[in-house]
Amino acid sequence: MTEKVVEVESLVKRYENIIAVDGVSLDVYRGEIFSLVGPNAAGKTTTVEILECLRKPTSGSAKVLSFDVTRDEMQIKKRIGVMPQDFNSFERLTVKENVKLIAKIYNRGEIKRSLEALGIWDARDRKFLTLSGGMKRRVGICMALVSDPELLFLDEPTTGLDPQGRKECWEVIRTLKELGKTVFLTTHYMEEAEKLSDRVGVIVKGKIVAMDKVDALILKYGGGVKLVVKGGEKAGDILKKFTKNIFRDKEGNIVGKFPSQKEASKVLIALYKLGEEYTTEIMEPSMDDVFLRLAGGKIDERGELI
Repeated sequence: MTEKVVEVESLVKRYENIIAVDGVSLDVYRGEIFSLVGPNAAGKTTTVEILECLRKPTSGSAKVLSFDVTRDEMQIKKRIGVMPQDFNSFERLTVKENVKLIAKIYNRGEIKRSLEALGIWDARDRKFLTLSGGMKRRVGICMALVSDPELLFLDEPTTGLDPQGRKECWEVIRTLKELGKTVFLTTHYMEEAEKLSDRVGVIVKGKIVAMDKVDALILKYGGGVKLVVKGGEKAGDILKKFTKNIFRDKEGNIVGKFPSQKEASKVLIALYKLGEEYTTEIMEPSMDDVFLRLAGGKIDERGELI
């Protein structure tokens, strides 16, 4: 079995009358990208800050790289890399100077390899304040990587980035896995978790409500394949012959849900035989559907549950 690098059992963090983390149990395995997903105030950041030895748990246990978070703080901190949610750096220093500053703290003399791995070597002499949002995140991840940690914690690494910057950051995170690193990622973007993760834990109101491989979560909670039919009044009658799960979306299109793409394809054949003009689209389930099923809502761009 793959080695566990994070082991959490019944973790609780309480602030007076507020329970931020409510009995969380999870494992992270060496070499994987694990994502903890959920809306703002779900307990994601509190959980990782306990694992980073920045907060003390109220109860429960947590080990990072076999070290206990309440007793072995220094052993853990020198083996992990961290990019916090509100990451910023010294704006008037260059990229190279910022990364070298962290390297010196960890007695690491060589930084070129990290700069090259994250695609920022050519920008090494640019001041941090001149960089785009996506490039700043690259620098942040590089600063977390330069100590050659076994495990990296990336807390909401793409929040506030435009779609292009977000995808560039995804490529950087994939590079970390190629370098043999284990990544613990928190995010409120379901697409991000789906694209990057080996396994995902869904956290709502401090509780883990589901945790598994992405494909397994989608299969169990995704709700099946959707067939969207635009135009034609007889389409609804055709869909009723194949499924009872039919509704109209906001645009007035007829939508049917099916357990598989094979079942949805049978409807496409029946519509074709009808001889009328239809525009159809088959939509595979995603992590958005999983979260909607588990939490009863969606997460907006700001991370709020709606």
